[in-house]
Amino acid sequence: MPKVAFRALSVATWAALIALGMVLYPSAKVSLPILVGASVLLMLAQTISVPAPSGGFVYLGLGIASATPMLTRDIVSTFVIFSLGMAGAWIALTLSKAETVKHGSEFVAEVVALGTFGLAYHAVDGALVPVEGSSSLEVFVSILSAGLAWYITRAALRSLVGLERGDLSVRFLWLLALEDWTVVVSLLASGAIFGFTFPAMGWWALPISAMPYLFSHSAFVRYHQTRVTYGQTIRALAQIPEVAGLAPSGHSSRTGDLAVSVAREMGLHPDEVTQLEYAALMHDIGRITLNEPAILKAGYTDEDIAQWGAQIIAEAPYLEKVAEVVAVQHRPYRRHGDSADQGIPMSSRIIKVVSAYDHATHEAGFVPAEALEQIQRQSDYEFDPKVAASLRRVLEHRGVLSR
Repeated sequence: MPKVAFRALSVATWAALIALGMVLYPSAKVSLPILVGASVLLMLAQTISVPAPSGGFVYLGLGIASATPMLTRDIVSTFVIFSLGMAGAWIALTLSKAETVKHGSEFVAEVVALGTFGLAYHAVDGALVPVEGSSSLEVFVSILSAGLAWYITRAALRSLVGLERGDLSVRFLWLLALEDWTVVVSLLASGAIFGFTFPAMGWWALPISAMPYLFSHSAFVRYHQTRVTYGQTIRALAQIPEVAGLAPSGHSSRTGDLAVSVAREMGLHPDEVTQLEYAALMHDIGRITLNEPAILKAGYTDEDIAQWGAQIIAEAPYLEKVAEVVAVQHRPYRRHGDSADQGIPMSSRIIKVVSAYDHATHEAGFVPAEALEQIQRQSDYEFDPKVAASLRRVLEHRGVLSR
């Protein structure tokens, strides 16, 4: 769906939220101060995000949303707060020119996911406690069920939006969404604390419940910053062979970019994709040893360079799996008379295909179609045919090849 259509859908969603809130307000059973206070809190929280392990962001509105059904105890009041709070967040995000509203799809996904949360909570709570008040265990089950419903709905909607790109597999998108569970659990727990303590403490319950989450928030931010720093360091190291004239200029970055796209299209786990990206960026790091006269005199093969590179990378324990990928990147998919070598990680097979494609297009002077044909001719032996087929689909999506 084009971005302009998502923007229109975002505006329509905002209008629907306003209308729903106004229609339901007369039937709300909680006091006006709670309605206004909770709506404002939701609006403010939904404009704040925390870096998530998936590389995306999770909005803090989930924390307020998880407390709302406990404050209202009726579904009408819950949806009045959800509707007006999210409508206010849309205005705030629009004024700040945030991407979540500009592109629309993310905002709509958040609205639908929160709606699912509210429906699930009250459905489970009503089934467990039809008449009398709810116990702490029943509230816990209701929040857990609603949180799971929110999680699945949000992941499903984001997957559907991601499939619009055409180069992301359903499996990869779902696995990516599962990476954020630590942030989600932290927000749900903080919201539950707020909901439990509000009857006794009033609005003072807000800072009390926020304190545990602040420690988690700090940890999430630091984790994100650490990952960014690792990535920047690895990209800098990857440039060494190129700056020294021992590898083609730009080869590592092009290989890394294309290898990541192929891995996502094939549905590799997000952690594997990250390791693959690091390995692809540093797959030629072993070439820095080619300045040694003894090595030049004795001779070397591509597999020797890969092994030397793996030894260098393995000096960092964090990159041990990356070193394993680099070490076997030049092994053939299978040798004549043998079955496929199962000891070669899929990441290594991807780097082998993508690196060969980049060399063919930038060093040998082949056009993309010719380079891909050269690779496909050697599929089943030198290259993994599944990787070659995935590379074709990625290139078609990028418009490099015609479909």
